[in-house]
Amino acid sequence: MPIIVFNTSTAHLAIGIASEDGEMLREFHADASEGERGIHDARLALETAKLLAESGIPAREISRIGLIIGPGSFTGLRIGLSFAKGFCFAAGANSTAGPGLVPLTQHEVMAAESKATGSIYIVTPGYREDLFYIAKFPESKDLRLLNGAAISQLGNVPMLLHDHFLLHPSPFLPDTATYVSPSLATIARLTASSSTLLRDGTLDTLEPMYLTEFQASVERQR
Repeated sequence: MPIIVFNTSTAHLAIGIASEDGEMLREFHADASEGERGIHDARLALETAKLLAESGIPAREISRIGLIIGPGSFTGLRIGLSFAKGFCFAAGANSTAGPGLVPLTQHEVMAAESKATGSIYIVTPGYREDLFYIAKFPESKDLRLLNGAAISQLGNVPMLLHDHFLLHPSPFLPDTATYVSPSLATIARLTASSSTLLRDGTLDTLEPMYLTEFQASVERQR
């Protein structure tokens, strides 16, 4: 049975349909045009319905829903997770036959995308230019929030950076880093192979991973 995947963690909207083994079948991508505040609330449900119709796949045939739950845009993450939860319940997630939800972090998807090995830091942008979400592979789900000074103190260590930094370079990040984006294809593969499948009551407790200085320890220069 097919699966569907979303990434609403940035201003970019990405939706995909894949086979049960994670092979991409159809994708949709869009960015907000100049002057638009955001497109996730207006287009996520609409474009998902279009993709399903174009693929000839009824919503109730979807077996899994994979999405990035953070870190990222507060509004985008909440819209994506709310829609994914609603999709699950509407398609029968309160039964063992209904679809289950697979929550993923940007960092674990980036690690899988790059086929990371050894010790490497995975970095995505924070909600300010001087803040960064960082995880050290292979503990890609163990996130910290670091400021620029703390990032600089890490020295010349291997880093895997979100490709956001290609367009928005930071003086705190090394020039020798590797850049990668969490693609729908990798999200689909991880969703297909995941043993974490949330249904029914467990869906209610799932929240977006939007870490702030009040929710995570910020390492500062002493």
